[in-house]
Amino acid sequence: MNSKISNELFPFERVPDVKAQPGLYAWYLRIRVGRSNIGSSQNFSNRLKKITEQIRHPTLAMQLHGNFNMNMKGKLKHIWYGHNDHPFTENFQEMLNHPEERELISNILDLAVPLLSGPLYIGVSKNLQKRLQTHTRLIEKYSKEPQADNTLEAAVDSPDLLQNDKEFADRIVDRNIDPNHLIVGITYVSHPDFSPDRIRKIVETTEALLNRIFYPILGKK
Repeated sequence: MNSKISNELFPFERVPDVKAQPGLYAWYLRIRVGRSNIGSSQNFSNRLKKITEQIRHPTLAMQLHGNFNMNMKGKLKHIWYGHNDHPFTENFQEMLNHPEERELISNILDLAVPLLSGPLYIGVSKNLQKRLQTHTRLIEKYSKEPQADNTLEAAVDSPDLLQNDKEFADRIVDRNIDPNHLIVGITYVSHPDFSPDRIRKIVETTEALLNRIFYPILGKK
């Protein structure tokens, strides 16, 4: 077996260190409660609610057809854990009343990403370094100027995927996600017997499979 596959994790600020190689990537949101919030059960609870709201699933369009041409349309909204209509359990609330338990929960959550969590977004690229730098530039740009023009951005893989990158950045900013809490997992893929086009097809097929296994919250489709 001559394939070479390796994995790495990079925080948002270290994306320039990603190698300019083909492969897959996945963005995650680190669950950072924050030292200042551990001291208060109310602050701890409020911070968790904010995080679970940020990673809620997007609103889904729904249409139903019935007898006699009955037609119904509407939207389904994700009631995230911690919402007033889906509150934390009594057992969990009880744990939040104890400082030592709050700190332990915070430490577990801080280490949970990505080993115990699902991704926000999965993608592929022929040049992971350039593609992910496009992500970070767009996120930083939209954080400062939500309606910023991205026409000056050069497409690394294709114009359609550049549009996907723009929409991903929009969703990050729209949810008030701190980029410093983002982390990206990288899988470099190479094989001496496969052409770049063949490797690209393999990683795209794998990306499609992973998207249908994990259903990334901020994915395009």
